[in-house]
Order: sequence, then structure tokens, then C-alpha cells
Amino acid sequence: MSTLKVSLPPHLREVLEPLLGILPKELDLLLESSLANAEIAYAVIDDVSKWAHTSSGQETLQSKNLNPRDYDRLALLAGTVTGPSQRLPPPEPKPEPWEVAQDEKNTRRAIAALVNGLFSVVGIATAVWWASKTTGYSYETRVGLAVCGGLITALAEGGLFAIYYNRRESRRSYRAKEREKHHRKLQRRYLKSLKETTADHDTVSETIPKDESKEEKVPEEDIPPAEEPDKPLRKRAVGNREEDE
Repeated sequence: MSTLKVSLPPHLREVLEPLLGILPKELDLLLESSLANAEIAYAVIDDVSKWAHTSSGQETLQSKNLNPRDYDRLALLAGTVTGPSQRLPPPEPKPEPWEVAQDEKNTRRAIAALVNGLFSVVGIATAVWWASKTTGYSYETRVGLAVCGGLITALAEGGLFAIYYNRRESRRSYRAKEREKHHRKLQRRYLKSLKETTADHDTVSETIPKDESKEEKVPEEDIPPAEEPDKPLRKRAVGNREEDE
């Protein structure tokens, strides 16, 4: 039986409880034990749905005034949550585009190296075969020389490919270490700036504010009186004209 479980909301519990006592014995026991928990196995819901679609199951449900359509798999799983108590693993980080391009480039290089090695083995074996024709060796000796030449070439190509692969992996690990080093450097710089900002804020907050009640007051007698505004000039009539005094 599958270990996958789903949540058991109230509406699903209300739909499944009327089935107790009318299901087959084994399925009835499984359903009864599942309803006592907050989760129910997906296999139990699947078995209930399969039973509800059988002819005997439909007759039993109709005799209890229950709608067989309510026990479809989709209807039973509606509103449930898959594995609420199971902690799923975190998703893997998405690789950077340049890393994907670099991996594809390395894959093409590896395939080209393997094809080149295969052609080298075949070419060396063929060359040894044709070169040994003029030596007067027997057919078996010529075949042995060709096979030995091919094996030696294969070993050489395999060694070169191993060196290339090790260098590629070392460069990849070096880039990963450099990225981690750069990330740690940025993190330390950020923490340092955050600490300095916090220290400046604490220094400003600890500064004693100026007490206005202790400010030196100027005595009232030292305050010069306010100057009165000039009075407007009085005018008098001289003949038909007015002149200022």
C-alpha cells in the first residue's frame, strides 16, 4: 500500500462516515481506523472510489440514499492537502545560465574527445595492419600487431581523457569556491556596515537633549522698550491748500 497521505477535512469526514458498516470487511476496518486520525491514506480513498463504482457498491449506496457520484476520486480529494505532516525536501537551487552553457560546452567536448579517440584507435590498427603487409609476417601476427597498436592507442586516449576530465572538475570546484568566497566577503561587508549603522544610531539616541528650562533668561529690565510708531503729521489749511506742520 502506498504511504502517501492526504488531509482529512470535515467535509470529507462527513462523506466517509456513512460508509462504515456497509463496506467490505477489510476496507471497513481501514476506513474506521483512518477516520480516527487527522490524515487518511490515499490508497483508502482510492479503494473506496473503486468500490463505489462497482455494481454491488452502487446498489448498496442507493439503498442507503447515498449518491455514488459523491465518491468519485476527484470529489473525495477536493479540498484536501497532500502529505500535510510530511516535510518535503527543499527544491534544488536553479543553476545559473552560464553554468548550463558551460556544462553543455563540456559535454560537447567530451563527446568529441571520445569520437576522436575511437577514430584514432581504428586508424592506428588499420595502419599497423597495412604496414605489416610488407614485413612478411603471418596473418595471425599481423592481426596481433594491429590489436596491440589499437590497445596502446586506446590506453593513451583514455589517459588523455582522464587528465582532461580531472582538470575540468578542478576548474569547476575552483569556481564554486570562488563564488562561495565572494559571497562570504559580501556578507561580512554587509554585516560590518549594518553594525556601524546600528552603533551610530545608538550614539545619537544616547545624546542628552538640551533642557530648555535651563536656558539663560534675559532680565526684563535689560530689554529695551519698544519704540512707538511715529504719529502722523497734522495738516492745516492755508488758503485753499493744505500744508503739513
